[in-house]
Amino acid sequence: MNIAEQLLSGILDTLPLQIAVIDETSSIIYVNQAWRKFGLLYGLDLETDWFGIAYLDVCRANEDTNQPLLVDGIERVLSGSIALFTTDYLCHTPTQEPTWLTLSLQPMQTTLADGKLFLLSLTNITHHKQTEDRISALTLTDPLTGLANRRRLEQFMRDEWSRAIRHQSSLSVMMVDADHFKQLNDSMGHGAGDECLRQLAGILKRYSNRPGDLAARFGGEEFVLVLSQTTQQEAAKIAERIRQKVMALDIRFAGHRLMTVSIGVASLGIQQSQSHKEQHARNQWLNFSEDGNLLIEQADKALYVAKKQGRNRVEVYDKHHRLTVPLSV
Repeated sequence: MNIAEQLLSGILDTLPLQIAVIDETSSIIYVNQAWRKFGLLYGLDLETDWFGIAYLDVCRANEDTNQPLLVDGIERVLSGSIALFTTDYLCHTPTQEPTWLTLSLQPMQTTLADGKLFLLSLTNITHHKQTEDRISALTLTDPLTGLANRRRLEQFMRDEWSRAIRHQSSLSVMMVDADHFKQLNDSMGHGAGDECLRQLAGILKRYSNRPGDLAARFGGEEFVLVLSQTTQQEAAKIAERIRQKVMALDIRFAGHRLMTVSIGVASLGIQQSQSHKEQHARNQWLNFSEDGNLLIEQADKALYVAKKQGRNRVEVYDKHHRLTVPLSV
């Protein structure tokens, strides 16, 4: 190896990028030191002979969901259909450590007697992706309670509403309001008020443990609980349990109970009749708009009645714009 070759090899081995050179059949003819070190995560050692390994076969053996995209992009560059292929993808090591990589493949100016060469590089962007995820989570999370914020709620409701319409399944929404919260703040201070909201949020979070459920802070002392595949009667029973659990917190000032909640419930889908004499299901699918905010508006109307009727109670909205007062659960 002459001085120029030694210099080039030293430069390539110093780069943090994982670099490989492949031929038109995707066979590897060169890898740098960073590539060899990355192989350690897959149980290989630094002395592994990469020469002749078909990189496309390595990609095809990858069972991640992005495998078809990788294979297609690489094949298009090798065939000359495109001059550059770049993509970000998630791969998993045998230890199941998630690793985000940026793959880039393009033809080299240098050729061999028997064909073209291609430069393949992999850049580890895991830290960057994790930072993006943390920032994204912050934009969708209420900082005080750790629940979803209103922006996340709106996204979630659009998805769950569409899913409920598509599958004709039940979907229920609760609007939960901390009763006399201003009085609580004035009596115990804002720090204590914040702690009460956090405790209420903790109760709601325990009832949102399925993928189709979400607990969110709507604003101030108002919260929303979305329950997928949950009928009106089921949601009403859950709402009553929540009301009782909040009362069990037994937060008092000068002998008076300060922490209770009023809850409004609205539902879409197959609902059970509230009459014990009528144990049949009623289809509630007629004349609904294609807007998930409808349920939130209806739950809010039910909440308004709960507060007008004395607070610390559950009210349910039905499709005929009537409110059940009170609800037996």
